[in-house]
Amino acid sequence: MKTLLSERGQVVIPKKIRETVHIEKGDEFEIEVIGETIVLKPIKRFKAHKWQDYIGIGEGIVDSFLKEKRKEKEQEDVYPIDTLLS
Repeated sequence: MKTLLSERGQVVIPKKIRETVHIEKGDEFEIEVIGETIVLKPIKRFKAHKWQDYIGIGEGIVDSFLKEKRKEKEQEDVYPIDTLLS
C-alpha cells in the first residue's frame, strides 16, 4: 500500500490499516527508525467515550481504601475499659 508525504511532513495512514490496528484521530505514536525503515507504534491508552466506560475503574483501589477507613473507624470506637469507667 502506498501513501504520500505532505509538504508539512504528514503521512495519511490508509483507513483499512487504521481499522485493522484500531487507531483513530488523536492517537499518539512512538516513532522508531530501524535502518531505513520508519516504525510507528501506537501508544495504547484507555479511552472513555461515555461515562459508563469508567464503571469498574479503580474498584480495587477504592475497596482497599474503604476497608482501611473502616478498620480505622473500628479502632477509634474501641476504648479501653478503664477509660469508660473514669
